Amino acid sequence: MKSTSPRSHSTHAVPFPAGLTCIWVLLTAGALHATVATFDDLTLAPESCWNGNDGSGQFTSGQASFNNLYNVDWACWEGFAYSNCTDTNDTDYAIAQYNAIAGSGQGGTSNYAVAFVGWETIPTLTFDNPQVFTGLYVTNNCYAFHEMRDGGAFTKKFGGDTGDDPDWFKLTITGLDPNDLATGTIEFYLADFRFENKSQDYILDSWAFVDLSSLGAVKALQFTLASSDTGDFGMNTPAYVCIDTVLPRYNVATFDDLTLAAESCWNGDDGSGQFTSGSASFNNLYNVDWAYWEGFAYSNCTDANATGYTAQYNAIAGSGQGGTANYAVAFVGWETIPTLTFDNPQIFTGLYVTNNSYAFYEMRDGGAFTKKFGGDTGDDPDWFKLTITGVDANDLATDAVEFYLADFRFENKSQDYILDSWAFVDLTSLGTVKALQFTLASTDTGDFGMNTPAYVCIDAIVSGVGQDEQTVDTPAEPVAGENSCRGK
Repeated sequence: MKSTSPRSHSTHAVPFPAGLTCIWVLLTAGALHATVATFDDLTLAPESCWNGNDGSGQFTSGQASFNNLYNVDWACWEGFAYSNCTDTNDTDYAIAQYNAIAGSGQGGTSNYAVAFVGWETIPTLTFDNPQVFTGLYVTNNCYAFHEMRDGGAFTKKFGGDTGDDPDWFKLTITGLDPNDLATGTIEFYLADFRFENKSQDYILDSWAFVDLSSLGAVKALQFTLASSDTGDFGMNTPAYVCIDTVLPRYNVATFDDLTLAAESCWNGDDGSGQFTSGSASFNNLYNVDWAYWEGFAYSNCTDANATGYTAQYNAIAGSGQGGTANYAVAFVGWETIPTLTFDNPQIFTGLYVTNNSYAFYEMRDGGAFTKKFGGDTGDDPDWFKLTITGVDANDLATDAVEFYLADFRFENKSQDYILDSWAFVDLTSLGTVKALQFTLASTDTGDFGMNTPAYVCIDAIVSGVGQDEQTVDTPAEPVAGENSCRGK
């Protein structure tokens, strides 16, 4: 079972402070088919890299090509290299520039890419076909990490001697359409020392997910870097970042194909017992005698300030994911488990979740039957947890992912949260599934079970498998290559 928090997959592309990271939801080997590029289809000997010294000018992984410019006279490169180096303690430029500070590829895999923003080229990855991408994973390069952490001959220690300097190191990813026009940008802080609470300062040391869905359909992605540590000749911080596991976005269900009047919902009172969006069906049980429902409803209600039971159809985010209209609401009742069933078994990239307004305010403020999370002092270690279980074609559980919709267990209480925006949940670790089941648990329980209202909102279920792809293959092991991590 995998566990994560919403800060691990921020819709605003801000990573959780590195020293306090919850467990990242990781990809399994069988999930690699559901990707555009993983780099594990590339040939490398153990503890080695490719830096373009063969003069090819690029490399290809999966459905993407990565530019490279190698200067023979200076034996240096720009653009992209790829590597499987694992030493996170090396600080020597010749070696550490090819090393990811995480010590492996994302999810414990071998290979990953390293981008270097030099003087002549912008690291650019180009896709075979324009499409919308869910995102990719990034982490710091060892050379850059240690220069930021400790300072060097030409770089400063982030935070300065006192730790109070508001330093930062930022990755910007720009989407390009087939006409080479920018579709948008995503900014992601690889290091950030600007927090008022200095315990939140961080230099990223693990793989973090960057949501790229807001870029729309793109043909290419360009990577640039900026830092607060600059001088007469530009940025002093070494201009490296490592990337892995580029995930496409195929919409399985978005709920915007469902018809609703403005500020309304469907709760199953027509007796149909389910609804369908895209290639997924959602169960519903409506009790006529009690005018009550379980399972799934769908809604486009936007009032994020609504409180009480009537707010059961409202998402605290105030809209669907990405500002769209419709979203689904799951309620875990007494007779049925909210279950969504897909037309075909496959690996799913993930989905977006946020709190229901009714549940959010009951946790934030407390109510007649619920407690205020954290208690009067804010010190109570309360939590509200969603568990998503994958079910295969034989109705057997494949695995489960846990996601905290609220968490007050942090030693640093400024990190306590109740989720109030859409957050991405990575489901690739569930493997090939026919259905997903949703359950909820809370620290606030009583004689009759959970007191926290058992609601969660979901949206934008995405897959790495298109409609013409229904099989899942495990890639072959890469064969040995020649280059060492010294780039010789």
